[in-house]
Amino acid sequence: MTRAQREIQAGHLDTIRRLTLAAEYKDHDTAGHIERIGRYSQVVGMAMHLQPGTVDLLLHAAPMHDVGKLGIPDSILLKPGPLDEEERAIMNTHTTIGGQILAGSTSPVIQMGERVALTHHERWNGEGYPHRIAKEEIPIEARICSVVDFFDALTMDRPYRKAVPNDEVVKMIASESGTSFDPSVVEIFMDVREEIEEIQREYVGS
Repeated sequence: MTRAQREIQAGHLDTIRRLTLAAEYKDHDTAGHIERIGRYSQVVGMAMHLQPGTVDLLLHAAPMHDVGKLGIPDSILLKPGPLDEEERAIMNTHTTIGGQILAGSTSPVIQMGERVALTHHERWNGEGYPHRIAKEEIPIEARICSVVDFFDALTMDRPYRKAVPNDEVVKMIASESGTSFDPSVVEIFMDVREEIEEIQREYVGS
């Protein structure tokens, strides 16, 4: 790769990070959340023996999963209580909005980000959204992201609830293996849990 190509790629990655930060700050999440999602996904991808290039893309693409929240009204996104049926339907459109925001790029990392944004709420048993696809129809990067995002989302404090203890969240993930989550991803996540928690501890108090 030439210097010019490296500079262009670095510019793409910087733009992507700023876009994902905008989505997360709108939802009162932190920069730490999107960084952890990328790093957790990278750890799981490596342990699954994905191609090195795919693992590198995961690090930068997984944080794009919720970029579609930019298109969700604050009255819904920031509502402290449960969403009603109509509000939930609107919230669920963040997947298709994210896919549309990232669609049409020639950049491999943004192409992967599009797939993650669109399909990270699909479920192994076909009961997810937006397209109710199942099993290997769901891209592997989205299957990985759904597990690590579930873990990170529940183990961090939110304005309306305290963080759930790691052990409890891990049990919840195990109980959803083969239903919500790809069993092979869950198995690897359990194998690398210690490494995941080492990363998690780096962000304590940040």
